Amino acid sequence: MTVAVVGSGPAGLAAADQLNQMGHKVTVYERADRIGGLLMYGIPNMKLEKDTVQRRVNLLKEEGIEFVTNADIGKNVDVNEVKANYDAMCLTMGATKPRDLPIPGRELKGVHFAMVRL
Repeated sequence: MTVAVVGSGPAGLAAADQLNQMGHKVTVYERADRIGGLLMYGIPNMKLEKDTVQRRVNLLKEEGIEFVTNADIGKNVDVNEVKANYDAMCLTMGATKPRDLPIPGRELKGVHFAMVRL
């Protein structure tokens, strides 16, 4: 079975790894110019060295997972083409914009969006 994983952040890399270990042919699509999503673009080096992430990505490549960067599904890559070329799609896109929730306590002091803290 061939699987397209859309998004190369923590969820995408974990899904790709698990699917690959089960014997599926996996291709990961990433809209940015390098693999890793939040691991590369959201977490500062002092908290996570980028060469650590790259080392893991290199291991995944050696295990047979293919990676396609600069591939924004629905914009510069046709979603119908991806659907036609794979048996399954795994959507693991991260959130690029925070979503405010209309819940009690949201307005309290000290309640912030997570990305601000990274």
